[in-house]
Amino acid sequence: MKRKDYLQNPVKHIKINGTLTVDQLMRQFQGSGSFGAGRLARACNIYEKMLRDKDCTVFLALSGAVVPAGMRALVADLIRARLVDVIVSTGASMVHDAIETLNGHHYKGSWMADDRELYRYHIFRIYDVFVAEEDYVKLDYQLAEMYREIATERNGESISSNEFAWELGKRLKDPNSILRAAYEENVPIFIPAVRDSEFGYIHLLHASQEKQKNILKVDAFKDVPRICEICGKSPRNGMVVIGGGVPRNTVQSAAIAAKKGMDYAVVITMDRPETGGLSGSTLRETVSWGKVKGEADKIMVIGDALVMFPLIVASVVERLGSEFMRTPYLKRGKPAVRRSK
Repeated sequence: MKRKDYLQNPVKHIKINGTLTVDQLMRQFQGSGSFGAGRLARACNIYEKMLRDKDCTVFLALSGAVVPAGMRALVADLIRARLVDVIVSTGASMVHDAIETLNGHHYKGSWMADDRELYRYHIFRIYDVFVAEEDYVKLDYQLAEMYREIATERNGESISSNEFAWELGKRLKDPNSILRAAYEENVPIFIPAVRDSEFGYIHLLHASQEKQKNILKVDAFKDVPRICEICGKSPRNGMVVIGGGVPRNTVQSAAIAAKKGMDYAVVITMDRPETGGLSGSTLRETVSWGKVKGEADKIMVIGDALVMFPLIVASVVERLGSEFMRTPYLKRGKPAVRRSK
């Protein structure tokens, strides 16, 4: 490149003239194009491009504590509006979804709370979110009964984590539930580390109950052919990653196994790349593995996903408008779904 090539795009300074919509603010960020504002604006552009690409399957990789912190209904709404096609989640995120579905709650708290006092009061803390122990206990016994029902119906057959999520969604009636929305809309949820959550310890409760004739068997390996098939059949694939860890690795590994590589990628994280951990690894690094294509539209947004992701969704939904209709590639041949206002 020559010197003049570096000096092509002047920064357009942000102006707040009266009231702005979310997308109008994102357009101002795009004009600046700098720092976190520029990354966030580019993430909006890439997510919009995924949704407008009729041959793209959109994966949402979900980790961290954004569900108990307030993003549960947002994810459920994205499922119902067909603005996400596949979810890969930690077990904990779906556990917290189930807690609220069974009339439990997450409460606004403080990171400065006295944890010894919380322990005496049987209150669990997730940074500045509180959960009452009794809501976990209620979850344990109600889900243990669901495990018994599922095991009886399956009659000893092992099921994948995707089938496990589907069975739970069938039994959970809250329309704001991620699991319920996915069940109703036939959106697959994969939980590759399902044991590493309360789901695993509920299984211990279920299996240890007296006169238990059938024990629920969940085989996470059974997910691999299914998620790879989804990647392989889709002409193009895109991912939106909240956090990283196992969910991000699962989506990216499926792309490798399908010999596809992601065509679009948005990663929202606060982790750093220097440790070599996946949550902070750069999208440039993923290109070396073939997880993301070198020519893919991609961006890493460094920041709190509870702030960044709702802003991205609000901006893109505003752009799409109420008349936008999307038929995901996985649903091709079925009626299109109009996004509700």
